Amino acid sequence: MSDGDFHSANPPHRRGVLASLDQTGLRFSERRLLLLVGDVACLSGALAISLAISYSERVTQVKPLWWVVLAAIWVVLSMVFDCYDLQLASQSPRSAVIAGGTALLVSAAYLVTPVLSAPLTRSRTGWWLFAAMATLLVGLWRMVYAGLVRQPGLERRVLVVGAGHSGRDLVGRLGALGAESGIAVCGFLDDNPELEGGQADGHPVLGNSSDLERLVSEVRCNEIVVAVTDPDTMSDPLGAALCRCWVKGVDVTPLPLFFEEALGELPAEHLGSGVFSIMYVESAGFQRLWDLCGRMIDVLLSLAGLSLCMLLFPFVALWIKLDTTGPVLFRQERIGRHGRPFTLIKFRSMVQDAEKGGAVWAKIDDARVTRAGRFLRRTRIDELPQLWNVLVGAMSLVGPRPERPEFVQELSARIPYYDLRHAVRPGLTGWAQVRYRYGNSMDDARAKLRYDLYYIKHRGPLLYLSIVLKTVRTVARMEGV
Repeated sequence: MSDGDFHSANPPHRRGVLASLDQTGLRFSERRLLLLVGDVACLSGALAISLAISYSERVTQVKPLWWVVLAAIWVVLSMVFDCYDLQLASQSPRSAVIAGGTALLVSAAYLVTPVLSAPLTRSRTGWWLFAAMATLLVGLWRMVYAGLVRQPGLERRVLVVGAGHSGRDLVGRLGALGAESGIAVCGFLDDNPELEGGQADGHPVLGNSSDLERLVSEVRCNEIVVAVTDPDTMSDPLGAALCRCWVKGVDVTPLPLFFEEALGELPAEHLGSGVFSIMYVESAGFQRLWDLCGRMIDVLLSLAGLSLCMLLFPFVALWIKLDTTGPVLFRQERIGRHGRPFTLIKFRSMVQDAEKGGAVWAKIDDARVTRAGRFLRRTRIDELPQLWNVLVGAMSLVGPRPERPEFVQELSARIPYYDLRHAVRPGLTGWAQVRYRYGNSMDDARAKLRYDLYYIKHRGPLLYLSIVLKTVRTVARMEGV
């Protein structure tokens, strides 16, 4: 097949720039960058307009620091409210409300930094104008973005190689995002003759390996997701066809990497030999440095938190004692880093001897939770004594939640690579806790492992900060169970 034939399926009116866009689309990292540039541009424009209108005299010294501080405040608060969650950003009404509301909070935070920010405090009109303009412009930009990503030239058109369990799972997860996600599944390709010409989870199986280059051209695919977890089962002709497609500008993405970029998770059950990608990362040296810095942050913050815990302890202890009989503190064995057991400490939130019959999963509205315990759980105050575990090095502030030995043994036997979560210290909070609902079943443990593995591979200061800020939001909303 010649280079000219590769785009021959495009109608004449789509040749040139539009045809090129159809073949390229926007990668996930490019979408986030586009969002960030647009948000900062809207906020900067709102600030410039409000300064120009609200001051009769000319602002003689425009300082770059004003815009740097504005961008920094936006980045921090946008992490708290998930403004760069691509699934959320693609939903125009909801994204506009959340991002616009975040811009309003940013303008308020900007107002209380008069030493570092523009002199809006000297003009009440200036601040109100800035707040209104920031909210309006960011909200409108988010609506424009949500419309843009659905345009044919910018959407990701995905062809999935492999119609087995892994490929169908991916398509199901993408289907849950909805049509507004800007990701269109063109169909499957599979070498199983029994599947060819049929359907898999509502999408057609368009052909086999020999049809790959033709199908990429016909369906205007700009990304191929390889859902083949065992390289030994991949034929040489398929590998060669994938290489030719990549040379011609089509992205070829392994299934685990697509999960990482699109969904912020790593599916253990679909890794196969790709499990080694978790163990090796290009920034391993940086991660080791971050682990050391993160440990220092853990020590400093746990010392500060324990000081608060000591102030609260008499009141919490009295309430627990008045509510039920039993000890104030609850101790339980958990599995930590490298699979070593440690004793976790919490304020007791359940009745004494809650597990006389053996270990059981906790659940929402658990009848064993006391009246005091219900409040302690919602506010996460019951977790504060774990700061001692953080201080002595058994835990971190951020990491996979530690499980009990009984559950670890069962989960390790039934979930592939479950033990990989013990590569880092367990945490008070984690990526799974801020991204997934409260879990109390085997399926929940399997889903949360995806987020834990993502955290282990991508841990660093930005992800750490994002998790901490989202946890603060959860505590403020009293969403504990």
